This record gives sequence, C-alpha cells and structure tokens, in this order.
Amino acid sequence: MWRNRLIAGSILWVAVAGCAPSAQEEYDEAVRSLKQAEQRLDNLRPAYDEAQKEAMLTVCKEIAGATPDESAAQALQQLSGAMSDPSVTAPAATGDKRPVGDADAAIDQLMTAQKDFQKKQADATAPILKTQEVMRNIKIAGTPEAKRFAEVLAEMPAAKAYQRQEERVAEKKKAVEEAEAELPDDGEKAN
Repeated sequence: MWRNRLIAGSILWVAVAGCAPSAQEEYDEAVRSLKQAEQRLDNLRPAYDEAQKEAMLTVCKEIAGATPDESAAQALQQLSGAMSDPSVTAPAATGDKRPVGDADAAIDQLMTAQKDFQKKQADATAPILKTQEVMRNIKIAGTPEAKRFAEVLAEMPAAKAYQRQEERVAEKKKAVEEAEAELPDDGEKAN
C-alpha cells in the first residue's frame, strides 16, 4: 500500500515538475515579449514625432505670438506691401525748393527712401527672428522655452502613450536579463 502511494506521489511530482516551463522557454518568451514591445514602440514613434512638432509650434505661438510659418507669411506680406509703397519710389515731399536736377536732393531722397525701406524690412522680419530664437531655445535644455515645451509635450496623448511604452520596453529588457541569468551556463541561447 505504501508502495502504491510512493509510486503515485512520484508520478504526481514528475508530472508537476515536468509541466513547469524550462529556463530556456522562459528566456525565449521574455525575448519574444521584448520584441513585441519594441515593435509597438516603433509603431508609436511617428505619432510621438508629430506631437513634438505640435508642442514646439504651440510653445512658439505662446511666446512669440506666431508660428514660424505664420511669421514668414506675415513678413512676406509686409515686405511686398513695402515694395509697392509709393513713398519708396516717389520723390519725398520736402519743403526744399532746389531745382529738379539737383544731385544732392536726389541723393537725399534716395537715402531717405532707403532708410524707410530698411525700417519696414526690419519691422517685417522681427517676428521671424523672434520665432527662430524661440525655436532655437526650445532645443536648449534648461531654458524656459525648453521647460515649457516639456510641459506641453507631457500633456499630449501621443507622448503619454510613447512614454508608457518606453517604460514597458524597459521592464521587458529587465525580464530578459533576469531570464538570461537563470539559463544554464552552457552558453546556448536560442533566439
């Protein structure tokens, strides 16, 4: 009787012990899981990149009042308006009663027109320079612009999803390392 119990217990123990996954199977499963997590992370990357661009434009618009494209369009419009301005091409109305052929008067008019155009040009390009400065500062760690960019980006759903998936990948890598440590030291890993 005790023999039957011993045999039944042995069979039960072998069956239970034999059903557990081997260290190699656990390692293979961890590697497969890691590859799936990395693939998912790769699939999320385009949305994350778009979220970064959107966050940069949002911060730029908050600080500079316009995006780079908006400021360029505005500058182009102002410059084309300055070129068609009659004060740039027409003689200035001065109280000077010099003869029309006076070279000094012509030079004075040209210089005045050039100064007016340069002022209009500087006024038109100032928003572009401001947006360029903001965009440059967004990329410099520690600047207020970079901090604001990080805040805006952190609130975007695509960035949140990407961050969560990065954390999952890190967990999967740790699981692979742990499973690899459990492998026998015969140096064979089936990938």
